[in-house]
Amino acid sequence: MDILQQMNLTDFTLYDLINVKGVEDTIDRYPLMASPVPSSILIAIYLYVIYKWGPSYMENRKPFDLKLIIAAYNIFQVIACSYLVLNYIKVGFQFSFIGRCTPRMNVEEYEHGQDAVYYGWLAMCLRMVEFIETVFFVLRKKQNQVSALHVYHHISTFLIVWWSLKLSLSYQEMSIMVLNSIVHIIMYSYYLLSSYKVFHPLTNRVKPVITIIQLAQLVTMLVHVYAALQPTCAANKFIYKLHAVNLVILISLFSNFYIQTYIKKSRKAKQS
Repeated sequence: MDILQQMNLTDFTLYDLINVKGVEDTIDRYPLMASPVPSSILIAIYLYVIYKWGPSYMENRKPFDLKLIIAAYNIFQVIACSYLVLNYIKVGFQFSFIGRCTPRMNVEEYEHGQDAVYYGWLAMCLRMVEFIETVFFVLRKKQNQVSALHVYHHISTFLIVWWSLKLSLSYQEMSIMVLNSIVHIIMYSYYLLSSYKVFHPLTNRVKPVITIIQLAQLVTMLVHVYAALQPTCAANKFIYKLHAVNLVILISLFSNFYIQTYIKKSRKAKQS
């Protein structure tokens, strides 16, 4: 019942879930935010395309050459994430927010509250745009890269950001958005460079470091979530419990990926 109350679903019905109101009326006015139905449909389409339609479409076709498109996409991500970080700082984010509870106020009480909501919504849209990365794998006939880690990471991140905007919507979320955007700037810069052979001596050396950076980000986020879950913090406890569970799953998956990809392969290479 406590969870349902925090979700504004005290008398829980399917209608209530479809029409759940945001913690602030402001967020419900943004596209995709009035109801969880559109985002759920997008996820269903995404899963259908990458697991059913895409592989079937590519079965008797040669892989598409998407090098230029992917390079343009990586550049777009670097620019978009940099734009978000700079504007979060502009509307009040401070790096000292990371790892501690920030005061919870209504959007109107913040000097740049409406702008902060807008950039939060843009961050959610950017997480949605990232679904196209899996489509790239499918069109290049690299279905092995459509891993459980990859798909879960994209879907869970999108959903967590959506529900955070819907039910929490405070400066507490800024730290997670900024951390994620900074790591993505590093990641997509690496992806861009690694697509050109001339940079392979560099990118091959730093490849394991990218996973370590991702893990460091997740652990830092978990510390931040722990601060939000303290009884004295006014953050939405339901959202941050979801964050905690999701982060533990992601840390486990990324750790396993690192062990399987770099540690075990390195041992096998030395033995042979």
